[in-house]
Amino acid sequence: MKIIDVVCGVLIQDEKCLIARRSTGDSIGKYEFPGGKVEAGETREEALVREFKEELQIDLDQLYYLDHSVDTQNEKEIRLTCFVCSSKEKPVKSTAHSNLIWTTPEHIYDYDFFEADRGLVQTLQKEWLWLKKQMKPKF
Repeated sequence: MKIIDVVCGVLIQDEKCLIARRSTGDSIGKYEFPGGKVEAGETREEALVREFKEELQIDLDQLYYLDHSVDTQNEKEIRLTCFVCSSKEKPVKSTAHSNLIWTTPEHIYDYDFFEADRGLVQTLQKEWLWLKKQMKPKF
């Protein structure tokens, strides 16, 4: 079975987190935390910084490990590592998503989110109060 290492980031700004609707691939229309595949020679943190720069045109300031999950899709094992992050910039558009939504963990399932990400969201909900305080931009 092929293993794919993937990262995603929960960007927190103004006491809300960013989710994005996929615009390509098998998962079109589903919501997720932005991110992507880890390339050879990259750390997970480096991959997330690169993905946010490529897809959302923003630089990240802080990264904290949140949780991880493993999912099997089409005979591939997807190992997803989730970080919480902050930025002094606010994304306006995405090259990989058709819609960007700012929401709170309590309302995240108002959107068609990936089933495999439920554990990540549960961790986010559990840690939300602490994370909101930690992820305020440091100007």
